Parts: sequence; structure tokens; C-alpha cells
Amino acid sequence: MILITDIRPHKRTKLFEVSSETGMEFLANEKFLTENGIRLHEQFDEEEFELLRARAHLLDGIRKSVDILSRKDYSKKELLRKLCDKGIPEDAAIAAISYMTEHGYQDDYRYAKRLAELAKSSYGKARAEQILYHHGIERETVREVLEEVFSDTAEEDAKLDEILTRAAKGRDLKDPAVRHKIFAKLARLGYSSSAVSAALSRYGSEGKDEDF
Repeated sequence: MILITDIRPHKRTKLFEVSSETGMEFLANEKFLTENGIRLHEQFDEEEFELLRARAHLLDGIRKSVDILSRKDYSKKELLRKLCDKGIPEDAAIAAISYMTEHGYQDDYRYAKRLAELAKSSYGKARAEQILYHHGIERETVREVLEEVFSDTAEEDAKLDEILTRAAKGRDLKDPAVRHKIFAKLARLGYSSSAVSAALSRYGSEGKDEDF
């Protein structure tokens, strides 16, 4: 049997800390305590108490998810890490994230698309891909988002031409060393070798060198 030895207000929230003889078990609001008959010195069999504890952890995970996502969007993987860091058991955190996803509060595709659109203003497709992976977006979602966000090749070419024009201003692109530096810079921004070479040709260079 599990004996409830202490129920006290949590210092930073309106919840209550529920403790047994082995220590603090979970946080719960007053409604949860009342509905489940959780009172000081009340006893529960182990199976019943395990179910109560799992449900309390899930509800706490949902509350924390709402709080986290109210300030900023996160991917499922990022949100899982944050919930675990806040003391939510991993299984309860996963269940809480599923609840948030099912009810539209968390959406990896929506989040990834916003990240990709922000990246698009300064970077090429390859760099945007790296950013999405860094935020824990799954491979298939990354592929779908990039296909949508970077579907307009003419727009991408125009953006690359704009970046190249700024990078080449006042510099002699006929100088191989200068061309190498600019090529490397554009590659680091996530533009493919073929795209950079085409941009150099459009800019009026002598065409791409074999070294590129």
C-alpha cells in the first residue's frame, strides 16, 4: 500500500506537492486531488497509485507544454528535451506532446516552414536544411517543407544574384583568388555549386573554372 504522508502547496505554482513515505510523488491541482480522493494519510494500492501518478505527470506535462509553447514554438524533439529538463518523466512528456500535437498546439510542419521561410531570406536551401535538422525536424518533414518553400527557382536565382552583387562590389572577379573566396562564401550560405557558378556567369564572369 502507498500512504500519503504530505500534501503541501508548491512554492512557484498553484499546485500541490503530493508525497508518500518514499518522497515527493507528483504535482496536482486541487480538482485532481478531490476527484481522486487524495487526502493526507489516505492509502492506495500500488497499481492504483501508479495510474494516479502517471495521470498527474501527464497533466503536469501538458501544463508545462502550454506554458512553453505560449512563449515560443518548438519541434517535438526540442519540446521533449525541455519537458524532461523540467522533471517530467519521458513517457509522460511524450504523451503530453502527443496531446499538444493532436489539438493543434504543436506542429512540426508549421514550425519547420516558418524556420525555412526565415532562413530563405538570407540563405540557400542547403543551409535551411541544416537549420531544420538542428531544430530536430524529421527527415521527411524537412524534405516536404523545403520542396514547398524553395519551389520558386527564379526567386532563388534573384536572391543569389543580389547576394553576389553585394559580395563582388569593388572586387575583380577575374582574379581566381577573389572568385574562390566569393564562391566559398556563397557555398557556406547554402547555395549549390551549380547555382553559384550560374550566378557568376550571370554576373558577367568568364564562366566557371574547373577548380569549382
